[in-house]
Amino acid sequence: MSLSDLAHAAADSSITLLAALPAEINNPAPRAPAGVATTVTELLAWGKWIAFVCGVAGLIVSGIMMMLGRRNRSQMSADGAIGLPWVIGGLSVVVLAVPMVNNLFG
Repeated sequence: MSLSDLAHAAADSSITLLAALPAEINNPAPRAPAGVATTVTELLAWGKWIAFVCGVAGLIVSGIMMMLGRRNRSQMSADGAIGLPWVIGGLSVVVLAVPMVNNLFG
């Protein structure tokens, strides 16, 4: 049996396999295993709370750095100002994580 015969046989068998598959494959909704949903929801709530606390702390620290760096420490002030978009971006990701996943994959 030559290499081209093997290639033709493989192509024929894959076509036969694809023809045997159903026309539409079911797309079931996500479902949490029994007893896990409440634990995962609790962990997500804790994670969001920790992220919010860290975000508020980040905003406060950035503001303090900008205030203290106002006189003779311009680099500290600039670092505080540069930190603001990062903190706001991180908070935005945390706030939008669940809605984005639900809209894209739910």
